[in-house]
Amino acid sequence: MGKAIRRPAIVAVADVGDSSSLVFNGMRSTTALSRMGQSFSSAARPSIPSLQRLWNPSCAIVFRGNSRINTPRTISTTIGADVGQDHSKAEARSTSETTAVEISSVPAIDGTAEANPPADESLLEDPEQNEVPLSTTLFKMSEEIFRGAKNAAPGSPESFWSHTLYRGPVVDGVETKVKVHYCKSKHTTERVLEQYFRGKKVLGFDIEWKPDSNRNSGIKKNVSLIQLASEDRIALFHIALYPGDRIQDLVAPKLKEIMEDPSISKVGVAIKADCTRLRKFLNINAKGLFELSHLYKLVKFSSSKDFKLINKKLVSLATQVQEHLHLPMLKGEVRGSDWSQALAMDQIIYAASDSYAGVHLYDTLEIKRKALDPTPPRPYHAEENKPIRLAEGVEIPTDEDLDPDELEPSTTSKRKYTKLTPSYLESAAETLELDPDFDIQAPTASSPTTTRSRTPSKSSRAPKHPAVLAADALSVSYRASHPKNRAAPASLRCYFLWYHNPDLSLQDIAALLREVPLQITTVVNYILETIKLEKLPFEKERLKSVLGMLPKDVVWGRYRTLARACDQLPRGDESRAVEGN
Repeated sequence: MGKAIRRPAIVAVADVGDSSSLVFNGMRSTTALSRMGQSFSSAARPSIPSLQRLWNPSCAIVFRGNSRINTPRTISTTIGADVGQDHSKAEARSTSETTAVEISSVPAIDGTAEANPPADESLLEDPEQNEVPLSTTLFKMSEEIFRGAKNAAPGSPESFWSHTLYRGPVVDGVETKVKVHYCKSKHTTERVLEQYFRGKKVLGFDIEWKPDSNRNSGIKKNVSLIQLASEDRIALFHIALYPGDRIQDLVAPKLKEIMEDPSISKVGVAIKADCTRLRKFLNINAKGLFELSHLYKLVKFSSSKDFKLINKKLVSLATQVQEHLHLPMLKGEVRGSDWSQALAMDQIIYAASDSYAGVHLYDTLEIKRKALDPTPPRPYHAEENKPIRLAEGVEIPTDEDLDPDELEPSTTSKRKYTKLTPSYLESAAETLELDPDFDIQAPTASSPTTTRSRTPSKSSRAPKHPAVLAADALSVSYRASHPKNRAAPASLRCYFLWYHNPDLSLQDIAALLREVPLQITTVVNYILETIKLEKLPFEKERLKSVLGMLPKDVVWGRYRTLARACDQLPRGDESRAVEGN
């Protein structure tokens, strides 16, 4: 409906329920209509303009005998959308329409008219869209960063909303960025959730799956990626890459615990449908599901007193982000990519931003709900299937007849897909937390003949290698003399073992540090993170070989200072290094 409809100018009078009629006129500017908006950045609600039946001498007069104008209906309030593949990001596709505004019998005058102004124009003209979004969280968009996004070239990656725009408390003189954990094993999923998400009461939630999957495609193609976000961290659990194919191989106990805890609100768009997949394929019976569309409708139409418009139709994540976080959401071709394969950096950015948007939408909408007078109660969790409550105690129908997957028309413009530039990917890579154990594989079930010897007793374990004991001592000494050190003890030990033993290969170090050898990438990340965080010395040629174990875009994005110090990536090769990966 955002496209201009070019046809003879008409005056269309419609009856919307019991309300007064709505008039569109070719002589009235769409800008004037769009300014008659609602509070909280809601879309413009037109009023009744005066009739101006003026004849343009350059146009012919057209007489019609039929009182009904044979043109498409101008406004639709119910549009069925196919959101089977991506509920929270889908643009509504008009497959069926139920009109709320009928065309009346009015003679036509030749000319041109824009029957329905683009919905996002009214938002762009809303003064609130130029203000930093309301927030009570520790991680916020600063005025400077927000203005930078607003002033960026339209359609450029820098002009869109994403998690990379947020900053938290200052640590060691540097503002904290949102960390992204990319986990590819059940083992790491458990550790990340236990370490970073314990005690969080509101989490952004989303999932991805292979677009052409069906019920017979298996677990990993139907639930490929699970995203959880708090205000300071985002976790991407790449179920499709976990070792094993059984439910017990793929579901970390802590993930199941969090998803089934009704006291922890998981917020998102079309969240019930997403969690149906969790139940069907992973045996996770999720509770505490909060549908952002319900809160969006409650805030928007309680403010305008249009209580009849409060319903349970879904509103796309992109629409809500534009309206309440005041920037368009990043779109790209990767949204329809195969999420069952290893993720590239641009996929990580999109996946992280989708779940993180839920956290800030919930916070901003809650601020606006509490500011309403009288204040309506917060909507129930979606799995309770209860009505949305109004402030006066009046309950609206539960809309049981609505298709739960039905998505309202998007109010954002149909932008072209945006390709992320190398510099944008480089900046985003800095927020990617390469977990030291992110690729450790969980032990597989052993045969009966080997089960008894799988876990050796303490007495049977081999004593530590002298080089490891020396590295332990150096790590303890360093931490004692540097109480504000940021590197983990395990990382420091690995670094000292590597630095003081040039004859040891990375494979040797991995075997020495643990009875079940570490993954090589774990050793690599231990070494690089320690050098980066603690500014410790290194030999250029040896560090080159360590950096060579990682993808070029990760090296240039996260370790570019070390790469430059080793002359591994010349200053003129930034673009080629990222694009060539």
